[in-house]
Amino acid sequence: MLSFTRFSLYALLGVVQIVVGHRSNPNSSAVKILVGGYAAPTVLLEFDPYSQPNTLRVLSQSDGGSQENKAWLSRHPVSTNILLSCNDHAIANATGYLQSYSLDPTSGAIQFIDQVDAGGFQTDFGVASAHAAFFPPLGNVAGVANYYGQTAATFVFNPETGKFGKKLNKGDILEFPGYKTQDGQVADRQESSHPHMIAFHPYLNTFYLPDLGEDLIHIFTYDESGGLTNLDKYQVPIGSGPRHLAFSPSGQYSYILHELIASISVHQIDVAKNGTLTMIQEPIPIYPSNATLNSNLSSAEVHVSNDGRFIYATMRNLTDISAVGPADPSDIISVFEVSQTNGTLSKIQEAMFPGARQLRAMELSPAGSTASAGGQSFVVTGGILTNNTAVFKRDTKSGLLEFLASVDHPDVSPSTYIWI
Repeated sequence: MLSFTRFSLYALLGVVQIVVGHRSNPNSSAVKILVGGYAAPTVLLEFDPYSQPNTLRVLSQSDGGSQENKAWLSRHPVSTNILLSCNDHAIANATGYLQSYSLDPTSGAIQFIDQVDAGGFQTDFGVASAHAAFFPPLGNVAGVANYYGQTAATFVFNPETGKFGKKLNKGDILEFPGYKTQDGQVADRQESSHPHMIAFHPYLNTFYLPDLGEDLIHIFTYDESGGLTNLDKYQVPIGSGPRHLAFSPSGQYSYILHELIASISVHQIDVAKNGTLTMIQEPIPIYPSNATLNSNLSSAEVHVSNDGRFIYATMRNLTDISAVGPADPSDIISVFEVSQTNGTLSKIQEAMFPGARQLRAMELSPAGSTASAGGQSFVVTGGILTNNTAVFKRDTKSGLLEFLASVDHPDVSPSTYIWI
């Protein structure tokens, strides 16, 4: 079927010109995107940045040989055909697992290789392994943050086989039990420690563990074998709930996303002291000033553009979906411009994905992956409640986003994306 994009009337000739959908580069291939979430199957999407108009469609669905959900996916930094996954399974006595999968870069198919118990303290919501990552630069260590399990853990990893080895962290260095809500905190969200992410400095052997429950960033240094040393416990504003963070490419600044106040703050990194932090910009809102039901707004994901000039952060309205109007502007991607003088932020856009609710995951396309599409960069995001995914075009000069295409897909509650 022809895709008719527009028509114009030639007054002089008295004829209608029909412009059909076409490819800007007939020899190019579409780009695949892997979607993981709170279900065992992953969904494989195909985005075509070379067609006019751009298209996004579902190709396939597969559990990859494991019935565990794939709530977070990370790609190995060297062996890029290896994926790391964890199962954020928040039910009583549920074990947290760290899993590895092979990835066929041509077909996009994944296949289970190995798994290891992520450890952690059992709670009424299980362990809930929320985030997993390979230690740079070699990826011979895999780490996991256990949200309800009040711990993190590190394991030897073999990039050639995709198999896990022994647990590396010794004693209680990555254990945070016994925390109780403090004055000024959110009682039903900060009743215990909640490690939420393992984030690595761009070039220091330092990683950061945001703890939503304790309002802390636990900071550790590590050696080539994965040995850990406590560096600092960095206090963020009480009740703010640090969730994720990202770094400037220069390694001079960190951008901390605060889930419970739907805001982002800027921190200078002292590289001479192995990466300690100092706040230089107080939390500023991600949500728009005209959003409704602000008390239920929550931030989810944050990324920095490759040139360090722009920050992208997703927003979620946690209000019951039946009470949120279709035009409510709260589920957005907020875009910030970064001062090249001092790293501080100024909001420049609030981009909406029409028909999506609770934008959780978001990923920028890798540099150069769509170079033949005019050098454009793209952003993928999805509605965890509405089970749909959209791709935006990112103007690399202005940083602004333009909605391009979306697709409904099987019920996976999207929480993670991999550009293949």
